[in-house]
Amino acid sequence: MKVSDFLNADLSTPCYVYDQAIILDVLDKINALTSRVDIKTLYSIKAANNIRLLEFIRPYVSGFSCSSLYELMLADEILEQGQSRHLTTPIYKDYEWQTIQTLANYVSINSISQWQRFSKNNLISAGLRINPEQSFARDIRYDPCRVDSKLGVNRNQLVQAFNDSMVSVDKIEGIHLHNNCESTDFGQLQQSVNIVLTILDEFSIKPRWLNLGGGYLFHNSNCDELITIVNEIRTRFDVDIFIEPGKAIVGHAGYIVSRVVDIINGENKKIAILDTTINHLPEVFEYQYRPNILNSQNDNGHEYRLAGCSCLSGDLFGDYYFAEPLNRGDVVVFNSVGAYMQVKANWFNGINMPATYLTDENKHFELIMQYDYADFRKR
Repeated sequence: MKVSDFLNADLSTPCYVYDQAIILDVLDKINALTSRVDIKTLYSIKAANNIRLLEFIRPYVSGFSCSSLYELMLADEILEQGQSRHLTTPIYKDYEWQTIQTLANYVSINSISQWQRFSKNNLISAGLRINPEQSFARDIRYDPCRVDSKLGVNRNQLVQAFNDSMVSVDKIEGIHLHNNCESTDFGQLQQSVNIVLTILDEFSIKPRWLNLGGGYLFHNSNCDELITIVNEIRTRFDVDIFIEPGKAIVGHAGYIVSRVVDIINGENKKIAILDTTINHLPEVFEYQYRPNILNSQNDNGHEYRLAGCSCLSGDLFGDYYFAEPLNRGDVVVFNSVGAYMQVKANWFNGINMPATYLTDENKHFELIMQYDYADFRKR
């Protein structure tokens, strides 16, 4: 989309915008893949969980992947009969377990101690999350296989569990694997799957399902590798195979539309204060993430430090160049921010949450969420 598309829509800023056409393009690519090989797609709703957005995605996937009881309850509300509800979380709580059993179709259990407490039931299919101890994430904070990771059971822990009769092989119905982030290299998944298959052979585990997790982006050039991986698994096991993309589906489809509300002449730079804040895109502060801006340039033109409107001195998006000088009221559009913005946004300083719009191929903007003082007060 172009900046003019947002200007012509007369949007209330700041706001989130999700582009249906971009989401549909990714879903079409994934479904073209699943038409070539028997693999089921789960949308990981932790990436973006607006109800209207979930309703749009629902017809194109086999189900939703959830990370908490509340996400599971939301999935159950949105999904239709026959679609899968998967739950993967580091811990299951005793007082939530009864509800989980009534809503989930599959659960992945994260540790041996949790397995002992929660795998003994007949209502849902229980699997074990495996840590293949293969690190690919560039940032250790995203790495599920970091040293002393809390996520998944590694080989040594499995050896101990079997030696101590803490796990029964025939009770493990599924295996869950997730150890990457924003990767386009399915060769990394191949390495991880090879290790998992070796572990399954070593302990004579014969699962009914295998969840390959998320963390991979889908491009036309890399899908053949995933097909090879799935076919290799099928030569060894008769299993249902799942993938659970989240950011891959919504990441490039999301925008934050903001306006310049003030310009300050600093000692070295001009500072443009926006009507949005890093409250609305917390990963800027959490991970020193530099978002893309639709109407900026690389390294020439008029330079501005873009600042958010909260009282936090570090509420800064970064330094950007623009072809023309910025003025009060000008629109600044952050693009490719569709994952982890709305779900992580917060009310710091009592600044209102952005409205949310969903736009179609005709550039029609549908308002799907809006907040007011009552929402702030209730929180």
